[in-house]
Amino acid sequence: MAGRAIGFWRGFTAPFGALASLAGMPAAWPFVVVPALVFTLLEATFVLLAWKFLKPWVGEHLASSGSFGHTGGMVAAWLSVLLSAALGWLLSAFLAPTLSSPALERVVGLVETSLAAPARAPLGFFAEFGCGVRSLLLSSALTLPVVIGLTLLEMVAPPLAVVVTPLKLLLGALGVAWGLFDYPLTLRGVGARERFAFMKRHFAVVLGFGAAFSLVFWLPCFGILMLPVGVAAATRLYWAIERAQ
Repeated sequence: MAGRAIGFWRGFTAPFGALASLAGMPAAWPFVVVPALVFTLLEATFVLLAWKFLKPWVGEHLASSGSFGHTGGMVAAWLSVLLSAALGWLLSAFLAPTLSSPALERVVGLVETSLAAPARAPLGFFAEFGCGVRSLLLSSALTLPVVIGLTLLEMVAPPLAVVVTPLKLLLGALGVAWGLFDYPLTLRGVGARERFAFMKRHFAVVLGFGAAFSLVFWLPCFGILMLPVGVAAATRLYWAIERAQ
C-alpha cells in the first residue's frame, strides 16, 4: 500500500501539503519571504541604475546627435529604462534562487525537524551558496540544451510539434523536479549519480511533482514566491519515499 501511495498524484499534490505545513510553522516564515525580497531588491537595483545612469545618457546622446529630436530622444530614454527593467526581471529571477540558498537550507532543516528526520551535519555559509549554484547549473545543463535543440527541430519541421511539445514539457517538469530535490538530497550528501538513480526509481512521483511546479512557474513571479514551498515539498516527499521503503 505504501508503494501505491507514493505515485504521480502524491507528487502532484505535494505543494499543497507543503504550503499547509509552512503556514503552521512560524519559525520558517522569515526564510520563506527571502527569495521574494531578494528578487525585489535586485529588480529595483536594475531599474534605479537604469533611471539614474542609462536614461540620461541615452537622452543626451540622441539629443546631441540630432537624429531623433527632443521628443524622440525622450521616448528612447524611457524605452531604455523599460528594456533594462525587463532584462533585470530575467536576471533577478535567475539569480534570486542562488542568493537565497542559505534561507532555503533553513527551510529544509525546519521541515526535517518537523518530520523527525535523522540529524545531519550543518553546512557552512559558503557551502550553502555552493549548493544553490550547483542546483541551478545542473538543472540548466540537463534541460536547456535539449529543450533548445527540440525547439530548433520544431521550427525546422513544424509537423513534429505534436511530439516535440509534449517532450519539452516532460523535460521541463523533470528539470524543475531535479532542481527542487537537489536541496534536501545535497544536504544529505547524495551525489549526482545517486540523484539520477533516485529519480529513475521514483519516476512517477518525481514527474508529478515537477509537473505541478512547472504549471506554477509559468505564472509571472510565482516561481520565486513558491520556491520555498517547492523546497519544503521536495523535502517532505523525499522522506515520505524513504520511509515508504
